[in-house]
Amino acid sequence: MPVVDVNGARLWYDEAGQGPAVVLLHGDLGDSGLWEPVVPFLAERFRTIRTDFRFYGRSVGPLAPFSYHADVLGTLDELAIERAALVGLSLGGSVALDLALDHPDRVWAVAGVAPALSGHEAAAYSEAQEAAYEAALAERDVEAAREIDLAVWAPLGADERIRRLWHATPDADPLPPGCESRLPARPARQRLGELRVPALVVTVAHDPPGFREIGPLVAREAPGARHVELDSDRYVTLREPELLARTLVAFLAEAATVSGGPSPLLRR
Repeated sequence: MPVVDVNGARLWYDEAGQGPAVVLLHGDLGDSGLWEPVVPFLAERFRTIRTDFRFYGRSVGPLAPFSYHADVLGTLDELAIERAALVGLSLGGSVALDLALDHPDRVWAVAGVAPALSGHEAAAYSEAQEAAYEAALAERDVEAAREIDLAVWAPLGADERIRRLWHATPDADPLPPGCESRLPARPARQRLGELRVPALVVTVAHDPPGFREIGPLVAREAPGARHVELDSDRYVTLREPELLARTLVAFLAEAATVSGGPSPLLRR
């Protein structure tokens, strides 16, 4: 099993294809399996890497505070990647945008697919759903918690694959207190005007309203950023992999040309 040792954690990854490096960051409703149907399309043009975040899927770490952002940078270092395009789904989209702002020297393009945005308040759950979800986790009723999540994020329906991926998340086996990820010091929402790498946000039409605001917001405030909407829900990588891949490949191919062909290797 390919893993990298980063910041005390063992992070699973795999890769396919050759060319400029593209790192796929998954959301909080599954692990890197969320990206599996998209990988073959991207791998025709790019060195395509996907990794499980700490405590998701096959990645493990000590029960202590940590940073997704530092883990991604550490993974780039371990894989000898000087600069990568970061393509993030949901939670991964938020991490990708934060890193593009904080470390533009390591990022040649950034794409958020139904992304969250640090510093942007967007309520997805009703008060009743929030209370029911917390109660379900407290009672270790993970199936009930899962169904609440899927009612919000998979309004187009959930099959066995979607339910199985949910069980790759920390909520399926709740972590003890104190294992939270550290947030960036400056939320992305406050500094979109500082973004200096090519950016794309893909909105999905069946996301909660507050999250559908993010794409137009980024396109309006980040220089040169683009916004596209697809007719799907948060599981767009599974429902529309080819359509999403075409959208991403067109953006990344242009960004790679504009950036002058980013080097795939880290100079040591």
